[in-house]
Amino acid sequence: MKSAVRTRKRAALSAGAAGFIAAGLIWGASPVRAAAPPAGAGAPRPAAAAGDDAPLVDAGSADGRRLRATGRLVGGGGTTCTATLVHAPGTVNPGAKALVLSNGHCADDTMGTNEVVVDKPAPEGWSYTPAYFHDNVPEHKKFTVERIEYATMKDIDVSVLRLTATYGDLAKLGVTPQTLSGRRPAPGTPLRAAHAPTDGVEPGRQYLRLSTCAATASRVALHEHTWLWRDATRTDCLGISGGSSGGPVTTAGDTGRLVGMLNTIATPGYLGCGLGRPCEGSAKGLVVPADNAAYVTPVDAVGSCLDATGLRLYRKGCRLDRGEQVNVAFQGQQTRTDTPDGPARWDARVTPDPTARHSYAAFKSGPFGVVDCTRPEGYGKPRRLTAAGLDHKDLLPAHDNLYVLCVAGGPDATLKGHDWAASLAHPSYAYARVDNTAPTVAPKADIQLFDGEDASYWVRPVYAPWEITGYKVKHGPKAATDCADTTGYRDYLGIPATLKAAEGPWTYCAIGYDNAGNATPPATFAVEPPPAR
Repeated sequence: MKSAVRTRKRAALSAGAAGFIAAGLIWGASPVRAAAPPAGAGAPRPAAAAGDDAPLVDAGSADGRRLRATGRLVGGGGTTCTATLVHAPGTVNPGAKALVLSNGHCADDTMGTNEVVVDKPAPEGWSYTPAYFHDNVPEHKKFTVERIEYATMKDIDVSVLRLTATYGDLAKLGVTPQTLSGRRPAPGTPLRAAHAPTDGVEPGRQYLRLSTCAATASRVALHEHTWLWRDATRTDCLGISGGSSGGPVTTAGDTGRLVGMLNTIATPGYLGCGLGRPCEGSAKGLVVPADNAAYVTPVDAVGSCLDATGLRLYRKGCRLDRGEQVNVAFQGQQTRTDTPDGPARWDARVTPDPTARHSYAAFKSGPFGVVDCTRPEGYGKPRRLTAAGLDHKDLLPAHDNLYVLCVAGGPDATLKGHDWAASLAHPSYAYARVDNTAPTVAPKADIQLFDGEDASYWVRPVYAPWEITGYKVKHGPKAATDCADTTGYRDYLGIPATLKAAEGPWTYCAIGYDNAGNATPPATFAVEPPPAR
């Protein structure tokens, strides 16, 4: 049997050579529940900030007594989030089933742009453990989650989950619910965020922590992956990582009422905009935040639907989306203005909701973060909507930006009246990103030498999400290979090239591409032993 000693001749990017796994949304994952990487990927995700930037909370401290309603939420497959026992202001019925509040992606991180979940059984194995402190572990008690009362990632990232236990059961442990504020913190407001991070934290220290920080921007339009969020608050909270999702956020001067929940961060090590790297909408284009910017989703809409009997979506004044809009199917394309099929166009197809209450649909579009889909101004004349649906194929704007297509359904062609107003309060969306800009980074390659009797180089290109997400490559003898010559390039499919050292020196060529198909200049990599010193 031949043996080989692996010798690294050139270092890969610190984020990994073979690919990437996106972070961003800050739920923690068990080994069987980890986010799947893109094809050809496999390197670990960049480390997130965690640990001592947010100190552990002692159970007997003033903060500990205040935070007993907050604890660990374990979802299907072992995902971990943070959740808080909540109730409307006023008297609590001890016999009522208890409700906990967390992020929508803690209930289901595969929810689509427009998806709303109402009153569904919770998967088996979900649990909530309140008063989740590091120094009271013997007192920890799990309570079963029996139902998803509400969950969405449309506009806001929230879930309301019902326990098998009652408020009285929890009160016996000294756990009483918190209420939700109708306020949204202005920039500069001091904040306190409680959360139980897991990623990057030692197993024995994965308990409730407290970040003291401030709001740095308010009413932010935030885009990540397939989701469009409104009215988010950007913060400088540190110590946030997987497991922190759903952590309650309060203002420093009003620590009894929640103003929001932690929901995502700008993951260090990623570039541009994509999963793990949320970006803010603006008239001039998507704005890339600084590393570790932490975002808070508002909870005032949830508070508007809570009363003494629980969550009531049809309660007067309730502002949560009930999921009664038209259906919009779209690709979420990233495209250049000019495509092989001509100028880029919207690709949306609209069909009625299951109740078929909408017989017309109206459209308008504009830059994400600028266009207000809830206002009737700018919508075109409503078009007839049949069971077969209708297509929207208008041209996309030519300037680089993320664009939103607003789609509202109604009973007639007037765009007026109660039914249209209710529809405009929660329209459906499609989005498309126009991107004519080449990647801002150059291609890199990971080159390794396997020493031994048949010494060979192992060569693969290095992704740089989300600036370089694909490659075309070629290789050949150094003397006969010109990377500037486009002949011979092929799509990289995740299989490294194996080049025999004895037949070298070699040249490896790589052209990087972003998701819109914009290319870098060709890069040339010499595959040969380093010069002797």
